[in-house]
Amino acid sequence: MRRPEPWGWRRIARAGLAVTGGLTLATMGLGIAGAAATGAFGRVWNLRAELLPIEVQDSRGMPLGVIDHCKGGGVTNAVPCRESLSVPLTDISRAFLLAYVAKEDVRFFSHAGVDLGRLPGALLSGAGGSTITQQLLKNSVLAGHFDYDTGRKNPLLVMTRKATEFVLAPLVTARYGRGEVLAMSVNSLPWLGIGQRKGVYDAARTMFGVEPSQLNLAQSAFLVGLLPAPSKYLVTEGTPPEVATQKFRWMRGQQLMTLQLLRSHGLITAEQYAQATSEPIQPRLWQVEYAGAGADLRVVSAGRNPNYRNDPEPVWAMQELVRHELRQAGIDPKRVGKLVLTVNADAQAALTRRVTGEGATGTRPAGVGEGAAIVDVRGGGIVALSSSTGGAQSSDFGRQWAAVAQRPVASTVKPLLYSIGFGQGLTQLSTFRDGPTNYGPQAIRNNSGTFLGRRVTVREANARSLNTVAVQVGLEREKDLRRVLGKAGYTEDTQNRASPALGTYRAAPLTVAAAYASFANGGKLCQPHLLAEAYDRNGRSLPLPAHTCQPLWSEGVAYQTFDLLQGAVNENYGHVPFLRPTLWQKLSGKAMPLGAKSGTTDDIHDTWCAAVTPQYAMSVWIGDPNGVASVPTEMYREQTACREVGLLRDLPHELRTLEVPAGVVREGGVAVPLGGVKFRNPE
Repeated sequence: MRRPEPWGWRRIARAGLAVTGGLTLATMGLGIAGAAATGAFGRVWNLRAELLPIEVQDSRGMPLGVIDHCKGGGVTNAVPCRESLSVPLTDISRAFLLAYVAKEDVRFFSHAGVDLGRLPGALLSGAGGSTITQQLLKNSVLAGHFDYDTGRKNPLLVMTRKATEFVLAPLVTARYGRGEVLAMSVNSLPWLGIGQRKGVYDAARTMFGVEPSQLNLAQSAFLVGLLPAPSKYLVTEGTPPEVATQKFRWMRGQQLMTLQLLRSHGLITAEQYAQATSEPIQPRLWQVEYAGAGADLRVVSAGRNPNYRNDPEPVWAMQELVRHELRQAGIDPKRVGKLVLTVNADAQAALTRRVTGEGATGTRPAGVGEGAAIVDVRGGGIVALSSSTGGAQSSDFGRQWAAVAQRPVASTVKPLLYSIGFGQGLTQLSTFRDGPTNYGPQAIRNNSGTFLGRRVTVREANARSLNTVAVQVGLEREKDLRRVLGKAGYTEDTQNRASPALGTYRAAPLTVAAAYASFANGGKLCQPHLLAEAYDRNGRSLPLPAHTCQPLWSEGVAYQTFDLLQGAVNENYGHVPFLRPTLWQKLSGKAMPLGAKSGTTDDIHDTWCAAVTPQYAMSVWIGDPNGVASVPTEMYREQTACREVGLLRDLPHELRTLEVPAGVVREGGVAVPLGGVKFRNPE
């Protein structure tokens, strides 16, 4: 036994080293466990591919934007998916890179991903002390784990995340090098307040309308100064003037602090500092009034710029649909470097303008949305797809009304019913009496509330949308109608006991458009799709499944129904005469055949229109996805949904007419079977 050694400086040093070593080993053990539990080691090794977005083009090679991978692998990133183009460091201004490194990690180029001098504070605080490499890991690989972007807050989770960063950061530096780490970081920075944008490219364009290479020192310092609290950037028309001015003064203070930091590190000269601080910066979202000049420049007032507009790239609203289709094809979205969609960029832009309100008449109240889809009848490629959520687009799969809103299709079902009849001996000239009619105990009425009291042809009944005739035709064909609707992707509403001939089945606009496309496609029903071509990160083509079509009608029946739909537009008794071609359209070659059918549910929770030309089919739905709010009276009366389908005449048509199939003739200008010819639809 020996007496304990006195506490001299040597013993204190040894004890300190032992404690430090023990803490280091414990931190590494905790970090290794955290990385293993989250699968972070594999993701770090493929981090560059994971962060690079998918470049998306339309069918003609026009850019549609890019798709992020921030929801890949079942992990939701802190930054919602939004277009975020990655750019190399050579395309980013030196001023921005200096400001970013000086403020976030001034020793970035001298450490291996972890700044040991700042590590104790980082572990204890859970926030400060992070290097650029650690921030990159937090915003990508570790997002959705531990305490970050999970809503869970406790010291153990914080320490586990920081320990995992401590283990992974040197691996990232060794794998990619500091230059590549910096490039990945600036291209994935979460400026959450700037319209949910990511990366320096979108931040520069959204805030100042310039390319990243054009950012000057004042703009760079302003952007970097926002990183601690980017949500402060947002301002609305309703923000009180004094609150808005106070917010902008805070952002101005962050900008000046960043510039002062650059000057203190000797990264900019006194002249550069003076010039940047005296610039009256004007972000696009803001309208700022300054007073004074030079060193005395100060913010007098600030508020939202009334002319500000920030439309997303077209593919942003489709990104979840694209991912879904890729996975159905057995392709991991993270493997994809470039996609070519069936979309036409011009048609997409025009449809989006209409759906978000610019082309529609009337005012869409809260709770009433719109979904519209256009498909190419030659194979089912989606030409344009747009959905509104109270006037704004959404990338949420569940709010893509055009693709997923299952709503009663109302009278748009009638042409499908008559197509069944055309395959069983009916023609457009077959007649039925428009008078009192029952479906079981239910008395059937027309939308007008009256009856014509005479016999009408099927063509006139469809053009006038007479419910009485549809129910009479459907009584002995209900089983066939249910079979066809199921084959076309419609779903039965088991709670609705009314006749399916009145549109009780439910479908999304995209499904209805595909069904109407069959009338111009020789009777073939094609599955709508977005993907035309896919390429991996190395430019190699990825195999996509063949898009098959199945026969729904005979060719003769399909042609008769296409002609039937034209009657609703061209006949004097048609219910959508405003879709007839104008003189200008006739002179400019846009008077191609167009047929359409409207539909409205009894409660006016849904109003529809479906249309078809020789090349395109389109369906528009306006209503409440929850079936609570009613469509505004003026939108219903003015048939806004059918006015939207007028867009079809403006699309470029390679197919301008349909060839009359064998066995069909025109009688009094109406397509009917040749005497003795009986068409039969496929079973």
